[in-house]
Amino acid sequence: MGAIVLLLDDDESAVPGEETRRAAQICNSGSVVDRFELDIVGDAKDWIRVEPSEVNVFPDQSVGVELVFTPPRSADLPAGKVPFALRVMSHEDIEGSVVEETSVSVGAFTDFDVRLTPTTRRARFGARFHAVVDNRGNAPLRVRMYASDRDSALRFTFVYPETEVAHGKGALVPVKATPLTRRWRGADLALPFQVLVVHHGEDAVQERTADAAVVQAPLLSDAVVKFVMAVTAAVLALIALWLFVLKPSVESEARKQLPPVADPADGASGSPSPSNGTTPGPSPSGPSPSPGGADPPPAPPPPADSGGQGGAGQPSGAGDGADQEGPDGRDGRAFDQRIEADVTPSAAFDTRARYTVPEDATLFVSDVVFENVAADKGVIRLQRGDTVLRRLALDTFSNEEEHYDEPIRFGPGEEVVLAVSCRTPGTLVEPAGAKSCTPAAYFSGRLVTTS
Repeated sequence: MGAIVLLLDDDESAVPGEETRRAAQICNSGSVVDRFELDIVGDAKDWIRVEPSEVNVFPDQSVGVELVFTPPRSADLPAGKVPFALRVMSHEDIEGSVVEETSVSVGAFTDFDVRLTPTTRRARFGARFHAVVDNRGNAPLRVRMYASDRDSALRFTFVYPETEVAHGKGALVPVKATPLTRRWRGADLALPFQVLVVHHGEDAVQERTADAAVVQAPLLSDAVVKFVMAVTAAVLALIALWLFVLKPSVESEARKQLPPVADPADGASGSPSPSNGTTPGPSPSGPSPSPGGADPPPAPPPPADSGGQGGAGQPSGAGDGADQEGPDGRDGRAFDQRIEADVTPSAAFDTRARYTVPEDATLFVSDVVFENVAADKGVIRLQRGDTVLRRLALDTFSNEEEHYDEPIRFGPGEEVVLAVSCRTPGTLVEPAGAKSCTPAAYFSGRLVTTS
């Protein structure tokens, strides 16, 4: 015969960071006094101990001991059932030693924090920040996010105003702060704001805040204003130089080039008469002189040919046509798309989630947001057809945003593929007990027409 173990208070849970005790009875079913050594077996042996660790028990008698639970307040120890075993070693009857398997319920605790990266960003129209929510508790955390500024000078946009973060993980939530008014010139203006993260627990509401600021830059910098003022001053100086210096000089030089005009009085009295008393005849190429002997005024020049209704010799309609824009396809149009997978657990990569670029267009992808709100486990790949572009482990994120300075190019007819190898479906979304992995990808960029 040997030892018999009786565990009491099976439903009592252990609170992280606190000490919890559970009673147990060690019975000696042998015929002699036996000494028993007690210890804990399993992963929980670091925070479970037996007091006392050694007892002497008479035959057919029992001795009470206590199991002392001191679970650490850490996200590494998730809330829920934790199995362990109590080992009772007999000194008199080795074969009578026993290992009693049982479990303890570890209670949940909530501990989280939020921060904004970067804390300051300079922009003219709008600045993008990222709110980083760290779940330091041992249970999933669902939070809702708000933002406000003291002067109500900003408008805030959250990509995911409500999100859920797995225990021991962090979530990256994009938030955009846009000034409500434009500043054309002047010094930079700091606009501080605050992001509020709220968790509604079963017993209380917990809140965390993070501060940041948008430094609003003017649309026209001081350098541009100074340059425009300098150019304006130079243009005004050139106009004044032309009006008051160069133009009078040009007119003076033009007058010097004109032939002298004879005085009519000089022509009447100073011209000698022919000796034979005859009147001089008209010039072969000019008009007849007037009776007074003075030259007649020159005839006005013939009117210029109007050339129709255009006037000044210009054809009608010239110069009144507006410039027409050429075909504009290089910049393309804004484009976004979301594709979602729904695959059962398998070691292979499922490629049913895809988007095909039109035959007459080219897609340039600059931003991709990978979604794993159900906390699925496995591997996800972003592909161009069969070519792998990006590979991520699903259990390392819930929402992962990536921006590419050099956009990813997908040619005409090529496919944007979200391939998934599902290992374990997540349990963080309804309905509970899902049998498939449902990650998704949201991508945006420019769609350029090639025709």
